[in-house]
Amino acid sequence: MFRNRFLILLGASFFAASAALADDVHGAYLELVKTLATRTAELHRALATPTADEAFSPEPIKKEDLAAWRLSIRAEAEKTLEMLAQRATELPAAVIPEADALLSRREILLKRIDASLPGPLRGLKTRHHGDYHLGQVLLKRNDFIIVDFEGEPARPLAERRAKHSPLRDVAGMLRSFTYARQTGMQRCTVQSAEDCTRWNSLLDKWEHDVRSMFIATYDAIARPAGIYRYLEDAQPLLTLFEVEKALYETRYELGNRPDWATIPLRSLIAYTQ
Repeated sequence: MFRNRFLILLGASFFAASAALADDVHGAYLELVKTLATRTAELHRALATPTADEAFSPEPIKKEDLAAWRLSIRAEAEKTLEMLAQRATELPAAVIPEADALLSRREILLKRIDASLPGPLRGLKTRHHGDYHLGQVLLKRNDFIIVDFEGEPARPLAERRAKHSPLRDVAGMLRSFTYARQTGMQRCTVQSAEDCTRWNSLLDKWEHDVRSMFIATYDAIARPAGIYRYLEDAQPLLTLFEVEKALYETRYELGNRPDWATIPLRSLIAYTQ
């Protein structure tokens, strides 16, 4: 999960770099992210193309869809918080502060989700990848091949086949950038702990820059394709899908890699602030 050449390049480059870093140190990554966003938007544009096949024909997002998605994510939040509380005594010591902090903000998290979609959204729901992150793309000759269209394996097949907002895929990739940033910091801790403070600001800027590049590039293709009307209108839904993904990540990490649970927990705490 969340591992491929892109991640490996990220971790390696920060610790091979000299102390005097150029202003465009992230330039190579931004070009790759621009290509990745282009391929992502082209995929979604293809899936939004009208067709006689009802299983793939795009449909307008209705207010009932927004309400159902919000309720589903709220239920996932309750499920995740319950799981976190049940495993509180089993967590690694480094994870306990974040776990306690999120549990103490339970009501804030649920209220934020309830109030997350203030108005209607003009856009499309289509078939989409459903489990989109850096581990689902292959980097070859500075281009990307998207693989594994099975959706999140923990979800029922009918749910994975259902039409949804393509922004769920965008949210998944944005979450993957957060994981890449944390992977870089973990490499720092292992290889050069005394320099971690110096790398932290660089990694923060990297995540900010790649997120901005991905969203801007995606928007230039997705908006004319009718996936949504305005990015500003779609932003609350994109944020909600990032929360959905962070909740999924928390459950995954608690069940498989408890030491990594701090990554999604910190994101969920930030959402409540």
